[in-house]
Amino acid sequence: MDKCLHILPMSTLSGAEKMTLSLCKNLKEYEPIVICGGNPLKEVFEENEITTYSTSFDYKNIISNMKFIRSVIKQHNIKIIHAHDNNASIIVYMVKRIYGLEVNIISHIHSCYPWIKNKKSINKKIDGFFRPRYNHNILCGKIVQNFYKQNTDYFKEETASILSNAVDISELCITSYSEFKDLRIKYNIPENKIVLGFIGRICHIKGIIPFIKEFSKNVDKLKDTVVLLVGSGDQFEEVKELIKVLNLEEYFILTGFQKDIYKFYPLIDILFLPSLYEGLPMVILEAMASRTPVISMDVGGISEVIVDNYSGFLVEEKNYAQFISKIIELKNDVTLRSKFSSNAFEIISNNFNIQKYCENVEKIYKNFI
Repeated sequence: MDKCLHILPMSTLSGAEKMTLSLCKNLKEYEPIVICGGNPLKEVFEENEITTYSTSFDYKNIISNMKFIRSVIKQHNIKIIHAHDNNASIIVYMVKRIYGLEVNIISHIHSCYPWIKNKKSINKKIDGFFRPRYNHNILCGKIVQNFYKQNTDYFKEETASILSNAVDISELCITSYSEFKDLRIKYNIPENKIVLGFIGRICHIKGIIPFIKEFSKNVDKLKDTVVLLVGSGDQFEEVKELIKVLNLEEYFILTGFQKDIYKFYPLIDILFLPSLYEGLPMVILEAMASRTPVISMDVGGISEVIVDNYSGFLVEEKNYAQFISKIIELKNDVTLRSKFSSNAFEIISNNFNIQKYCENVEKIYKNFI
């Protein structure tokens, strides 16, 4: 069986990493090998019986890191490298050129990076040099492709494919009622409280801080809610302090990093995503597959899966006042929540199936074997 090397610079499980894990678990014709950025993520892949290596993707260690990647490529006779996001793609292209390796690089774009709009951005200049040199590009949605086409003069459609993210619905349907009850007890959530949930990294791009500030302005209309923030990140302590300063500690629960996030979906009444930018986030697909109603900022490729007022609410980018208003509207309308849940599940099950996704990925791989 041919092998494909997946490069993931992150050290923990987040959206792109979950998509890659699901892909690796469901590939039929290619054996996945993974290099990731830390042991926590390495352990997740190894638990799923996927051969995985860990290394530092810090540019201070770039020489030793490239030597290590080369050794893995040689050891496993790799011909295809599936690099997830910009840094991974750049590093493996440098490995290919410096060591003269006969490998094909597929670069996977998982987000609409805001610096693409900035003509003077050094990141854009670097991307403009490397992007046309990859053998193929995968974009996580049509809107992401259009974003690149509109904001660059180097993106080539003929060497690109659109593959919207997908989920394995069967994995999202295994949480028991007892686990659900245990979570309510663990986090001391009263039965009469509506749970507003966020799952993801606690960082700038997720828009958590402006969300909290707007929440505080409307707290009188949200007294029947509790906000569950599931995840960690570089703004975790700042968010924790802001909640304290705004005297919102009775409304917010911060769980920190969670290895198993699937168990939280049945607990959440409304999932919200107040991000500044995204690709097509896995958390949206997972929530919809779990029949959890969703409210999201209309960024990246999210409008490909959420049809406003049909399968969820979409809110104008950075309009946090409207965002909170829509949360209030939805939490007060049980019938609307039920409608969103049913329609969302139908969209996911019909259009974002992991088996079909893997078939399309393998078709791309075959072009380079």
